[in-house]
Amino acid sequence: MGGHHLGVGDVVCLADLLLPGVGAAVEAVVLGDTEVRLTVRSTVGSAACAGCGWRSSGVHCYYQRCLADRPVAGRQVRLDLRARRLVCGNGSCGRRTFAEQIPDLTRRHARRTNALTTQLTDIALFLGGRAGANLCGRLAVTTGKDTLLRLLRALPVPAPESVPCLGVDEFAVRRGRTYATILVDMNTRRPVDVLADRTAHTFADWLREHPEVRVVCRDRAGSFRDGAHAGAPQARQVADAWHLLHVRREALIDRVEVGDLHRRPVAAGR
Repeated sequence: MGGHHLGVGDVVCLADLLLPGVGAAVEAVVLGDTEVRLTVRSTVGSAACAGCGWRSSGVHCYYQRCLADRPVAGRQVRLDLRARRLVCGNGSCGRRTFAEQIPDLTRRHARRTNALTTQLTDIALFLGGRAGANLCGRLAVTTGKDTLLRLLRALPVPAPESVPCLGVDEFAVRRGRTYATILVDMNTRRPVDVLADRTAHTFADWLREHPEVRVVCRDRAGSFRDGAHAGAPQARQVADAWHLLHVRREALIDRVEVGDLHRRPVAAGR
């Protein structure tokens, strides 16, 4: 790739900016019109075997890895990493050699740096797949909506927390045929669980396993009312703001429409 080669001082400054605290050294930087390419090597003395954890510094061979990193000034960043394959000194380990992973920089089989993966995960959390991919294109990051969704699915499931104020509502899996129930923590506005159906029995069983619930925020569905009575008699049932506004809106529209029916058109005189 053609481009401008930086001097030694510029390389050191750029390395401190792009790879702070990472066990890698930048040997060369080439600035192109749309891309910044860095030649990188590991400076870590030893690495742990992925099979047994044995630390080794014996080099078996070298190989090249190309990693995408976070963009800089509208340019894509690529790392040409001279990676090492090390010899495992543990005789009982099934691996004879293993690929070195640089902490805070690389993962096995990954084609992007850990920092870029974190950035893409944040974008996926805020925008989702398609909108996130569109934004990444504007940020000079090449990715697709399926990649962003895979990053979301790879996130660990958060540990369940106490839910004193619970919101409940149904949603259609297959409209007119199959419905499920979503449960939301009204304090954090985050979903906490999804039930397989919308029956009172299923909802009551879930509430019995969560006696900390003190408020159930629901619509006017009878199944949620009965389920809350059976599973959480200690909880106070309230109507959520959206359904209250929705009911008032429908009542207002009905009142306006009835008023229009009673109006008589006045014929224009000559």
